[in-house]
Amino acid sequence: MEEPRFIPYEEARQIVAEVVEMEHPREDGKRIFSVYDHKGRSICWFDADEVEAEIDAKEFTEIKDHILHFIPEWAVSSASEDS
Repeated sequence: MEEPRFIPYEEARQIVAEVVEMEHPREDGKRIFSVYDHKGRSICWFDADEVEAEIDAKEFTEIKDHILHFIPEWAVSSASEDS
């Protein structure tokens, strides 16, 4: 399996409008962080428990900043195809 490729952090800061914590739409009790672009489209999501296990965040802004380092290339390319 191919290793995931991520966009540069600075590019992610320009593309990502917000990260929202929410319940997974199909799995009861599972929390996710949905990532939205400036057009309001969800471009990808992260398992909240996994992200929180990776970092010791005190504020949600720290979680968002961490996620911006891991925006996959496919999320951005699929969003641009939908333009």
